[in-house]
Amino acid sequence: MTCPVTTVTISNITGSLASRADLSTLAFAARINIFGLSLSALWTPLNTLLLPGLVQAHVPAIIQGSALGLITFLGVGIAALVEPIAGRASDRAPFRRRRRPFIVFPTLLAIPAVLGLVWAPGFFWLLALYVLLQVLMNTAQAAFQAFIPDLVKRSKRGLASGVKSGYGVLGDAVGLVGVSVLATFGASKPLQIGFLAFMLALGAVLDWLWVPAVPPLPPARQANSWLDLLSISALRDSFSRLFSAPRPFQLGVGMRFLFLLGAFPVETFLLYYLETRFGIQHPIQQAGILLLAAIGLAALGAGIGGAISDRIGRKPVLWATVLLMVPGLLGLALAPTVPILIVPAAMVAVSLGAFEAVNWALLSDLIPAGSGAQFFGFANIATAGAGALAGAFGPVVDLANSYLPAGTYTLVFSLAALVAFTSIFPLRALNTATTKSS
Repeated sequence: MTCPVTTVTISNITGSLASRADLSTLAFAARINIFGLSLSALWTPLNTLLLPGLVQAHVPAIIQGSALGLITFLGVGIAALVEPIAGRASDRAPFRRRRRPFIVFPTLLAIPAVLGLVWAPGFFWLLALYVLLQVLMNTAQAAFQAFIPDLVKRSKRGLASGVKSGYGVLGDAVGLVGVSVLATFGASKPLQIGFLAFMLALGAVLDWLWVPAVPPLPPARQANSWLDLLSISALRDSFSRLFSAPRPFQLGVGMRFLFLLGAFPVETFLLYYLETRFGIQHPIQQAGILLLAAIGLAALGAGIGGAISDRIGRKPVLWATVLLMVPGLLGLALAPTVPILIVPAAMVAVSLGAFEAVNWALLSDLIPAGSGAQFFGFANIATAGAGALAGAFGPVVDLANSYLPAGTYTLVFSLAALVAFTSIFPLRALNTATTKSS
């Protein structure tokens, strides 16, 4: 039986997307968010398909979960501290195009770091290159993610954030398909890594060509020099502003951290999960297929979730994402076979896609004008912090494998579901009036 509320909502969304103004917003959002495709095309296949194998090449099997957790924790954790600093520099830079240099030049420097991963002579070289790559790309991301508050009016940010999340999902697909196809046809690891480096270069070029200039702030708010941007007082200010940020913004960041901390262990340990739980012999190919299916659902969740949130507000949609994510994670924890795994995996994918779009739109609504890069840097402390702490599940994986092999991922993903559930507490505290689009 069709739900009347759902019918009306879908009808409203269809009418909204069909309007000329929204089509124009979609086209503009497609241009300014293009770099997000390259970011996802890099990180998703690297972290999910390639990094576990690179770690396995350097450490014994008995500690591979902990080693993967360590490289994730340090790499992502250190990079999380970079974003507010890079974001503040991007906000206050006196350049004629104050975002572009912070995107293009770090990306070009990141390309040799990506290529170097496959030739790392030992684990600690791998760790160092991964940290360097994280620092460079988080510098670029800090500037990139300010485009929506810089260039899109508030009433269209849900739709624009949906496009941003959709690009992220499309980038996931491009990266995973590229690496999976290359692996299937026996391409070497250097060639697979080279494909990711090419995607980064392409993103930098398209960003240079397609994104309009973001002019500098008024002279009184610009930095006087690079020393001004990187002084001790500037670094202190980069983080102190988080504690003076609007309370709803802090709650939105807190929810983001808890929700993603519950979701990220699935991505981090997917390859090991398929290999040890189900005995899959070629997990890269199987993981690639599962992730591609999940990507399509996440894109659907991002697009519909973002558009609905423009209509009814951010908070109701965020509630729905939590109520979908928690049972999805529990389903992954308990799934006895791969076919049964599909349903909870779909729930997790839709929930994550919708959450990314709507939480990002919520934060866009609450960021002070002209401070988009720095405040989104704070938001990505939550994202990167969740990714880093997801690595702390690694010792849990190794310990459970030693004493409870059959129940390893029942324990790990059940804990992840519990963490995701705690995101309801900052969500409950959000003021409804500040979560709706104006």
